[in-house]
Parts: sequence; C-alpha cells; structure tokens
Amino acid sequence: MNKKLFVAASIIILTFFSSCLTSLNRLVTYSTVNADNRITGNWQYEDFQVKIESIPVSDFYKDILASMKAKGEMKSAFDSKEDSILYSNSYVANFIRNGYRYYMICSLVKLGNDLFANIEPVEAKPVEKPTEKDIDDLFSGGSYKTSNSIAKLVFKGDENEFRLIDPGFIREQLTKGTLAIKYEKDDLFSTDLITASSMDLQRLLAKYGRDERLYNKENTVTLKKI
Repeated sequence: MNKKLFVAASIIILTFFSSCLTSLNRLVTYSTVNADNRITGNWQYEDFQVKIESIPVSDFYKDILASMKAKGEMKSAFDSKEDSILYSNSYVANFIRNGYRYYMICSLVKLGNDLFANIEPVEAKPVEKPTEKDIDDLFSGGSYKTSNSIAKLVFKGDENEFRLIDPGFIREQLTKGTLAIKYEKDDLFSTDLITASSMDLQRLLAKYGRDERLYNKENTVTLKKI
C-alpha cells in the first residue's frame, strides 16, 4: 500500500493525540452527520489552546473563500451537494504547536444514545511568514491522502472528552480474529489502517461503542472551557 497515506495524519493528529486508530474512510457521511454546538468555543488542552468553530462561520472557511477569490477560482472542495451538507454541519478545530497552526475537521454522528466524532486533518501552515524550507514541507512534492481518527465524544459540564479508540485493543482483536473489519497493516508506522466503509464503521460502533475496553485514559483528550 502507499506509505504516504499515513503521513499527513501522523503530522497533525499525532501532534495533538498521543496514540490513535486511523481509518481510510470517514465514520461520518453527509446523510448521517449531526450538529451539536456544545463542541464550539475556546478550550484549553495541556499547555495550548484549541478553538472550535462551525465551519460555515469559521475563519478557516473565510480564508478559503478569500483565497478562491484571489485566484479567480469558482469551486472548492465544499461545493458538491454531499460535501456541502457534510461540512455545513461539521466543525473545524485549530491550534498552534511548534510554530505551526493546525486545522482539523470534526464531524459528529449519533449512534444510539452516544455521540462519536470523526477527526480529519486538513491543513498545517507556519504561523510566521513561510521560508522556502517551510513551503517545501511534508504536504508538497507528492500526492497525500489524509486518514481519519475516531473518538467517542462526551460532554461533562465545561469539559469535552474525546475518548479515542484504543489502537492496541483493536490490533489485539484483529490479530485474534475476533473482530471482523477490513484493515491493512503498515510496517512503516507499525500500525493498522482500518479500510472498512463508513457504514461498517458505524455498525461496529453501534454494536461495541459502549464497551469500555475500546477506550483508555491515555487515549482520552479532555478540553476545558476557557
């Protein structure tokens, strides 16, 4: 398989999360997306701040429109009917780490009584004016495809908990053959890429989403309201 598949996700998601399960396909589709504005606002995570906005009113989307206008472009990645529905009901998180501003799209789906988030890295750009070295970064010089991470989202007062699926537990079940879901091994990053369809992912979480073995404290990111 193409080893570049993991690069973008590793840069952004692993900057934010210590360990996570990666999926080729999104958990959330335009027909299953749910909006929940409790996720929005300014949040503190460890030593940095995270801003989460609804995409249609976000600075991220405004920058896309401004860039399109400057380049004379008429269409964006948000213009298809399906993508318009998905992203209009999704959120974008941004934060700064090591001189770069990172952006991740977060789409939500309700499965039973639980809420799950699909987290997809979309951009990383230097905070200061880029140098030639910055321009020739890991997102240039090739065709990269980002992967997705999945978390159970729990609201607790002024905190949001993203309980990411434990890749170790999933890997153990895949090795034992007790979990029937499509995946590919990646020796370069010593991880597994889940290749199941969106609907198969939703069926998996609808069935096992309340199994606490799917999650652990090390894979939980707690955002505190500022």
